Amino acid sequence: MVRFPFLSLLLAFYLAACGGGGGATVSIPSAPNGVSSNPRDSNNVISWTVVTGAASYNIYWSTSSGVNKSSGTKISLANNPQTHTGLTNGTTYYYVVTALSDGGESAESSQVSATPVAAVAAPDPLYGDQWNLKNTGQLDANNVAGVTGEDINLEPVWTTYKGEGVRIAIVDDGLEIGHEDLAANIAATGLSYNYVTGSDDPTNDPTDSASGHGTEVAGIAASRDNNGLGGSGVAPRANMVGYNLLQNDTTSNEADAMTRDSPSVDISTNSWGAPDGTGVLSAPDPTWYSAIDTGIASGRGGLGTIYTWAAGNGGLQGCTPAYSCIFDNSNYDGQANYRGVIAVTAVNDQGKQSSYAEPGANIWIAAPGGEFCDTHTITTTDRTGTAGDNSYNNANDGYAGLDYANINYTKCMNGTSAATPQVAGVVALMLEANPALTWRDVRLILAQSARQNDSSDAGWTAYGATVSPYHFNHKYGFGVVDAAAAVALASTWTNVGAQVISATFSGSPNQSIPDSTATGTYGTPVSSTINVFGTNIPSIEFVEITFTSNHKYSGDLSITLTSPAGAVSQLAETHVCASTCAAYSGWVFGSVRHLGEAADGNWILTVKDGAPADTGKFQSWSLKFYGH
Repeated sequence: MVRFPFLSLLLAFYLAACGGGGGATVSIPSAPNGVSSNPRDSNNVISWTVVTGAASYNIYWSTSSGVNKSSGTKISLANNPQTHTGLTNGTTYYYVVTALSDGGESAESSQVSATPVAAVAAPDPLYGDQWNLKNTGQLDANNVAGVTGEDINLEPVWTTYKGEGVRIAIVDDGLEIGHEDLAANIAATGLSYNYVTGSDDPTNDPTDSASGHGTEVAGIAASRDNNGLGGSGVAPRANMVGYNLLQNDTTSNEADAMTRDSPSVDISTNSWGAPDGTGVLSAPDPTWYSAIDTGIASGRGGLGTIYTWAAGNGGLQGCTPAYSCIFDNSNYDGQANYRGVIAVTAVNDQGKQSSYAEPGANIWIAAPGGEFCDTHTITTTDRTGTAGDNSYNNANDGYAGLDYANINYTKCMNGTSAATPQVAGVVALMLEANPALTWRDVRLILAQSARQNDSSDAGWTAYGATVSPYHFNHKYGFGVVDAAAAVALASTWTNVGAQVISATFSGSPNQSIPDSTATGTYGTPVSSTINVFGTNIPSIEFVEITFTSNHKYSGDLSITLTSPAGAVSQLAETHVCASTCAAYSGWVFGSVRHLGEAADGNWILTVKDGAPADTGKFQSWSLKFYGH
């Protein structure tokens, strides 16, 4: 055989230069579908279904039908939805969308049109009842006044920001997308999801009893303002999608709901989780953790989806003494105590811990949730007609006659379920002010800007700025969310940069835990020290503490973590369980108590037994730090 080595080399060079020889090829993406335009006053909001492989998008628009890449005016962008502003009300605008990648630009989508119409501003008739947004000392059902100023300090923000262009996913039992006070803020057709039917309408089955929870959550976050209907959401111009996960709550669906359309979902608000008032440990399936990790790593184009999460309603509710009560600490919930979520607790109209609210070293922030319908709770949207939770309609809930006669709304929504979407709404305002914030920056801004409520409470502890610049309380986290302060800080914020994750530091004391001699009398504490070094974390963002003990009744144990600076995280408290109080076997606690502290130094875990009979050993524990 005759060989031509020189020609072979030339051919190889040619193939390499031209992308041949088995190299990767980059294809042109498909044309976007699911395109729609939602008209507003002097603008249109264009949305579409995300295209696999697209790096960015172009919108082409015209005031004449038949728009395409050649005839239209181009808007180059990378965000979805996109607001086309400064338009003439009454004029019809036509749009197509294309997707772009390194391989080129796709064909045009199908054409959509929209005609912006001037909004007819009309006061929201129920706004005066929304003490959580503006507390003027309104009287509750018992003629007791709230404390003026115990609210989220929202009105100053609305002069500039209302959440325009930010998308919130309502992950719950459903969302009535056709509700009169929500419809204007619902995302384009095809972007919501129903886990029962597979359709894009997440509205609950109307035959379900008490099926309004997700619709109530949505109204708190982003019901429309100035339309003469109901009240106002915290971010009244934000865009919403609904996922009715709780109607078909499987492990695979939970994971899917955390990442569904994650490039386009800015905030995922979750007013659900472990059962309340059991005292037992409850961890999600590992796929849920993986989904959250995916969301914070790749959501929002790599900035990270922001997950707000209800801290739980299993608090003491007046039961004393605590050691004899069935109650929860938010750290017994493996979702609320995970590093990827913002755990939100509730306060009442006096600015104090709501009676049902759970404490926890994992709690980031508080927002109004009120108490119960015979006092002050939260005004919001409810399912239209008789399908919802309105207490005027549902006389069997004990609050007949206290709710609105217009049963499309309710003033009886409460709980950390009601507090959580308010924080989601504040985050939407922050992202409108500064879309470049990462999920970690959002958390830090909320902590720094929170208002220290209930300032006389003994649980507040502050350390010098050289140790940590934050106040913290296991009842309230870093305090009540302050919308005006958070948005102001977000507007000038410089992102903190890459997160540093430490190695895992472990200890195996294998010590017997001395038993209590009488309920409420602690046995001698046992402690173990771990020396943490070389982490390169001068400012902690989150601490994971993994604990293992063969003590037969985990509810007997009180567990604290003490930092090198002397700050104490209360991880578990002596309590009774409603069912089997299984032993701690590799349970992972989360603590934000040490935000801003340095990781290196001696950390001490202390365990003590607060009830007699059951015994066991403090077998092992470990620490892992996240920070910058």
